[in-house]
Amino acid sequence: MATDRTFPYPIFQAPGLLGPVDRRGARFTLDPSHSHSGMFDGAWWPRSRDLAGELPALITALRRRVGPVLHVGVERTVWNTVPDRITVDGRVVRINCFSSSVHTIGVGGGHQDHYLLLVVPPRTRPTVARTAMAAAAAPGNSTLAARILTAASLARPAAAARTTRRNATASWPPPWPPPWPVPLPPGPQPLPPLPQPGG
Repeated sequence: MATDRTFPYPIFQAPGLLGPVDRRGARFTLDPSHSHSGMFDGAWWPRSRDLAGELPALITALRRRVGPVLHVGVERTVWNTVPDRITVDGRVVRINCFSSSVHTIGVGGGHQDHYLLLVVPPRTRPTVARTAMAAAAAPGNSTLAARILTAASLARPAAAARTTRRNATASWPPPWPPPWPVPLPPGPQPLPPLPQPGG
């Protein structure tokens, strides 16, 4: 096992795994009922945009909770690099890319179990991240990813509400735009005119 002077932990290397693996636990939450009744089944808050370094902790934690993880689907543009597959604890996990919301990750396992997780951007403030993760893990949630993140950034924690009542000069609302890019879906576009016969 190799070590790096700048990284105090051992560097775990395996075929298909790029760079050092952060062995701290994954920051994620799941719908406790596992009912798949909402838009999201939970949320994940990675520490960086290094997918190969972040996924092993998530996959290990998910295996303990929901069973085997065989494949993962991500939006390529959000991550620094996206390998085709990684090896976690001796098992190969395929990584597929899809065009969807930049704030989602799909995780698939055996027995047709699929989980859609909200991805909270790495540099999100902890209070905002916890609020967004709780909303995504709520049974029956039906809110889009960008709206969950925006609503979480605008939510006033109870302590802030008390401070505002005591101090009228408190800064509210929070600065806009939020600290992450919130993509909005494109609006309907007009179709080009059809060519006229004989023209």
